[in-house]
Amino acid sequence: MELYLGIDIGTTHIKVCAADTNGRVVKTALRDQESRPVPGWGNCISPEELWDKTAACLEEVLSETEPGAVKGIGITSMAEAGVPVGRDGKPLMPIIPWNAWDSTEITGEEFPESLRGWGLYRKTGLLWHPKYTINQFLFLRKNNPRLLEQMDCFLSVSDYLLYCFTGERLMEESLACRTMLYNIHERKWDDELTELAGAAGRLPRVAGQGEDRPVLTKDMARRFGLREDVRVCTGGHDHLCAALAEDLKEGEVLNSMGTSEVYIGFLTQLPDQELLYKKGIQLGRFQGKYYWICNMPSSGASVEWLRSFLSVEGRPVPYESLMQIERQVPSRVMYLPFVNGAGSHRTGHGSGHENRNYQGSLLNLSMASGPMDAAQAVYEGIACESRVILELLEEAGIGAEKIICAGGGTGNPLLMQAKADITGRSFLISHMLQATALGAAAIAGGSRMKRNMDADSEKETISPADALREAYDKKYETYREILQKQYPMEREAGSLCS
Repeated sequence: MELYLGIDIGTTHIKVCAADTNGRVVKTALRDQESRPVPGWGNCISPEELWDKTAACLEEVLSETEPGAVKGIGITSMAEAGVPVGRDGKPLMPIIPWNAWDSTEITGEEFPESLRGWGLYRKTGLLWHPKYTINQFLFLRKNNPRLLEQMDCFLSVSDYLLYCFTGERLMEESLACRTMLYNIHERKWDDELTELAGAAGRLPRVAGQGEDRPVLTKDMARRFGLREDVRVCTGGHDHLCAALAEDLKEGEVLNSMGTSEVYIGFLTQLPDQELLYKKGIQLGRFQGKYYWICNMPSSGASVEWLRSFLSVEGRPVPYESLMQIERQVPSRVMYLPFVNGAGSHRTGHGSGHENRNYQGSLLNLSMASGPMDAAQAVYEGIACESRVILELLEEAGIGAEKIICAGGGTGNPLLMQAKADITGRSFLISHMLQATALGAAAIAGGSRMKRNMDADSEKETISPADALREAYDKKYETYREILQKQYPMEREAGSLCS
């Protein structure tokens, strides 16, 4: 038997799974990710603690499998987050997750006019946001030039683990695409952007597709009882690894539902890139293809916010209590799902680097409103924003014939039904466990591992209720009208354009 290990480093959890060549997960281990406030940096993750928890997960998995059967290790992680290391390879600062960067000093005004708006998007496929790696370089250049001088290399979270395992410094292309320093068409670090940020010479080589992968160091092989010829690779951005595990094809969409909800798909050829820019649809590269991505950072975050808001004696209400049957459909309450910010399709792409301060809101409350009215409103608000994204994709000429949903949010039947009812679309619920880690393991296994074990016939279909069509169309129109009044530059379809 051959086994391949997939390591998934997320914002909230660290997971390691062992999978066989049939794509079957035989063992999984999980640890909670912990972030703590660090003055000047926000809520951060300790690189050393992240490694210790990853090692503990590996040891747990290997204790119940056959270490000698392991042939490869694939690593996937959240994007944007990373850590600068010195010449000795030791971290120089904590890891700042994508949703925790608290500096307001870097606004995009540091970019020359030629690298704003369309000029920036044309190179990187990205719309400016403070979370991207380039802004950490700019912040250090302005506020901590000594640390920047000490930096020998900036490593993404996946790269850092690869370095711990192999001693090699490499970055996978889809993670390079999320730094805002990589030219997705020339497929190399961009000279203008790296010079602007002071990042030239401080970024790892981007691994070429199909090149030989590094092997474990002898010390690591001994520590985990693995063969010395076990090869290790970075699989890429976590959502893309999940899409790979689902064997996503062009014209199909993966709706990955976690703290941040993402709609993502592959393109063999780009549609009109300027149109994609105007719609706020971002781009990158993965496994030799372009991918498009739209995000909703306040999806799962909205449910978590509501649980905390309704907490009793400091304990968030259980998920089950927000899935009771007794509720008004549609809810009289209106929810704007922006408690964790708005997605790229809303945060501006005119001539500058607008990052509009969207705020979450519960509207139309009354003394008759109860917890389930608020819960249903949250689900419907998430669904309204999903409809905005799907309409933008259609306008941009991107097919969405089939939508496959994966992640923790799929376990909430009321949320899934609201999404189907408001969008008028059917959603296929994947039952593939640990799709992200499995995708990383599949990349490590290459052609030796089968994919798409969760066939469409095994997926649950959530279809819209025809009887609610008119009522939900009205609620969606009201949702759009509220946003257009609150944010006057809103376009009719929901995106922003100068």
